[in-house]
Amino acid sequence: MRQSDEGFRTLVVEDSKVLREMLVHVLRDEADVLESAANGQEAVEKHTAAPFDLIVTDLNMPMLSGIELIRKVREHDDLVEFIIMTAYASLETAIEAIKAGAFDYILKPFKIEELKVAVRNVRDKVALKRNNTLLIEKLRSFYDEVDRYKCNKVMNYAEKVVKEIENLSRLRKEGLLRDEEFDDVKKRIFEKIV
Repeated sequence: MRQSDEGFRTLVVEDSKVLREMLVHVLRDEADVLESAANGQEAVEKHTAAPFDLIVTDLNMPMLSGIELIRKVREHDDLVEFIIMTAYASLETAIEAIKAGAFDYILKPFKIEELKVAVRNVRDKVALKRNNTLLIEKLRSFYDEVDRYKCNKVMNYAEKVVKEIENLSRLRKEGLLRDEEFDDVKKRIFEKIV
């Protein structure tokens, strides 16, 4: 379960320690919570413990490639977004990454601003998804309230109808209402209901 009150959570996955530390430094202002992992397996473990909104990952890593990481995480979480970075770009890997669920595919060496723009775009998308979720919850709550109101209104109306029929029956028993009049009024009441 995501802790949206923690803000935008980002995980950087890069097997090169120097590049990983540089990416964490560059992205520190783009995330509310920023962590790193040295490989895909460590990333899966960290994400399982506390889900991230964005995983920025290298494509070619030992143990688990970036695409394998996407697939592994997607088995249990379809909300997280991915940005794949690679120095070994090909059309096939780009298509495979996008099909697996990558939000963006960036070629190394890249401009820092290019990565920051991609991260900001993901952050905007995550914010929209969170807002949509809140709006859907509010809408469901509204519909539930409308249903409760309708149910209460129908129950109140049904109670009134029953009371009126009981009053009519009493009047008929007392001889103040003829059987035909009673049947006619009862028929009109049921026609209005149906």
